[in-house]
Amino acid sequence: MRLDNTLIPKNKQTRLYGEIAQCSDYKSLENTLLGSVAQKIGAETSTLLHFQRASGKYTIGHNLAQGVGSDTHDQYVSKFHRSDPVILNRKVQISSQAPSDAITDVYRLSDVCDQTAFVRTEYYNEFLKPSGIRHVLALAVKPKTANNDLLVVIGFHRPQGMKDFGDNALRSAINIAPIVGSTIARLTFKEKLAQQSLLSENLKTILQDTGYIILDDALQIRDLSESVQNEVYGDLAFLMRNISQAIGTMLRENRKQINISSLRTDMDRTALNENINFDIVSTFSSSGKMHFLVKLGFVHTNVAIAKCAEEFGWTLRESEIVITLAQGLTNSQISQTLMISIRTVENHLRSVYCKANVTSRSQLLRQLLRSTPAHHFQHFS
Repeated sequence: MRLDNTLIPKNKQTRLYGEIAQCSDYKSLENTLLGSVAQKIGAETSTLLHFQRASGKYTIGHNLAQGVGSDTHDQYVSKFHRSDPVILNRKVQISSQAPSDAITDVYRLSDVCDQTAFVRTEYYNEFLKPSGIRHVLALAVKPKTANNDLLVVIGFHRPQGMKDFGDNALRSAINIAPIVGSTIARLTFKEKLAQQSLLSENLKTILQDTGYIILDDALQIRDLSESVQNEVYGDLAFLMRNISQAIGTMLRENRKQINISSLRTDMDRTALNENINFDIVSTFSSSGKMHFLVKLGFVHTNVAIAKCAEEFGWTLRESEIVITLAQGLTNSQISQTLMISIRTVENHLRSVYCKANVTSRSQLLRQLLRSTPAHHFQHFS
């Protein structure tokens, strides 16, 4: 049965989902997730705790709070989380068959403990009661990781004198849980990516201009460049359709790399920039998980470049320079990519321009466009 969000109007709900999805780190979740969601579901205070399991025990990494006093929050982080029934009495189960990259669970404190017995516990009398917290609604997230070692618990609180969180608040939290889970999974991978250094900073700098996407083995996006986020290369649906088919071919043929090009469906841009190149490489993280690195760039097909190379007498190195130029790389980036000096790049470009009877990059790209066979400009379907 589909649960409707009865507390958050649809337009505000959509905007809130977008704000959560755009969070770039845990700190940016503080106002958006803890502040806005708490207000929407009628909570007075809220917290976010990021637990990392090692040697059978959880330690706290990221910890955020809205409206909770710093002393109270510090007490929880240093001591009382070990006896919190919200964490201890609800086992969030991971299903390897689930299509999402995180599993979420939503429940109330009253759902996981007997209230009569609970008010006699040390946790209630020494922590919750002095802090003014009586009712808790928890949104738990377990991102899928190689070691299944992370748990993020977002707690929303109401004080004594207020009613417990009702069904409306529970439904609102259930509805918002998937986007929270997806966002936390993305931030988790982003942090692990930085730790594992899948990409060198030098390569990231180069790829940032040409565009890149990193996918896990389930083809979930784990990281992408700003140029891809800003749809410089077209919308994600178009890109993923091409990428998914190409990776399918890679896996069937047991290949580690594949290069394809396709006409972008965004026809509002100039014809000069419509053909997109996808260079896809499979790689492995330190945990042994397969990932796919997708490098994107504007090109005018290898057919056109080969045709021009034959017509103008370009050397093999000059043709390589043209390919990288068509992908949008600067002279400095071409130098780093091909591991030659900038002066050598400039010398080759002068020779390329002279042989093609052009004087600039834009003129050269137009020449490539004119040399591109018509059937390479059919819409991808």
